[in-house]
Amino acid sequence: MKRNILTLLAIVALFAACSKDETTTATDDKNVALITDKATLNKMITYVNEPITLTGGLKATASIDLVAILQSPTINGVKLSATSTIIRNNIAYVTFHERGNGFGGALVAFDVTNPAVPLLQYYYPFSEYDINASDISADGSKMYLAGGSNKKGAVLLVCDLDGAGIPSIGYTVLKIGVDAPSANGVVQGGNWIYVSAGHSNGGLFAFKKADLAPAGEDLYEGASFSAANGRAIGDRHVALEGGDVAQLHVYTIGSDDPAGEAIWPIGSISHQGVEPENEYHGKGTVYLKDGSDVCYIAMGQYGMKAIDITNGNLVYTATGMITYGNTNAVSADDDYVYMANGAQGLGVYEPVVGDTELSLVGVWDGHEGVNMPASCNFVMSNGVNMFVAFGKEGGLTILSK
Repeated sequence: MKRNILTLLAIVALFAACSKDETTTATDDKNVALITDKATLNKMITYVNEPITLTGGLKATASIDLVAILQSPTINGVKLSATSTIIRNNIAYVTFHERGNGFGGALVAFDVTNPAVPLLQYYYPFSEYDINASDISADGSKMYLAGGSNKKGAVLLVCDLDGAGIPSIGYTVLKIGVDAPSANGVVQGGNWIYVSAGHSNGGLFAFKKADLAPAGEDLYEGASFSAANGRAIGDRHVALEGGDVAQLHVYTIGSDDPAGEAIWPIGSISHQGVEPENEYHGKGTVYLKDGSDVCYIAMGQYGMKAIDITNGNLVYTATGMITYGNTNAVSADDDYVYMANGAQGLGVYEPVVGDTELSLVGVWDGHEGVNMPASCNFVMSNGVNMFVAFGKEGGLTILSK
């Protein structure tokens, strides 16, 4: 570990001198207009409520319905792509960014108390910031948005939440690192906020929850996404280090002991069908269930690998169907493992007793005429609903079992 991820006093003192310059309150975003009007929101979503057809697997008749479709929002005249989803207390928070060299993003929130009728709660656009990932503080009072901007590079936006979970229009902008281009993951645990940023000049950065003061950093190239199996002191959080020699960094929430970090080698994460310079820079995410030590890792053209974060041992793999796509994200529930496999759609898998290789249940390549031929780039399940992103062309789809 290059630097203690928590309280190295020298690091805190070094950053304290510049923290006022790096933290600003944004009030000049011309497109900031939090939309909560139900009539306006209802125009953004289409309810379908029909079964989907899985192909190519052993159980193509698995009972999964397409519930609704949210068209990709548009910022500065550009369609956005969904980047991540978290689900907290029956609210699903979906982030969006602009692909390519431009910057723009959004956050939308759904109430999924009734899985068959997810209700759009608000739409929050950002004209200057990509939004790549989100988290909600354990007490429900703060929203954290990891992203990037043309002017600041990697940033964390911090919003207050009211008693109904609605974010404030004003937000604090915290610069992450020195020259990291974009932040791609955020986890709030204990008294800290952990932000992953990369690929170049990146790593994992820790901040104090109370005042956003820097509390340490662990620097490495290819940092991509963060996840945790809990929020309490002693729970584990992880960050992915991608590239040709990829590693999973495992940290203990609340620990300031460098020996407490485990680093597990996981092979190579690379992407096919992209420009040579982007082979190791594609989307890569990790997924941990609450209370679980099994971390699912998206491996690009090499599919998915799940390891035990306590010892690095292999738990599951799923590589067989990846012939021209790339696994961009993974999620799991008590029934299935879901893989967002890029051009090859959504793969649905299930474990086989005594075998590390998952069995393919079937593939869904999108709703005819709506999502084809968009790439599947993210998936998140809460055990009932599955939020599946099919890029800017296909928008966000919501499934249910």
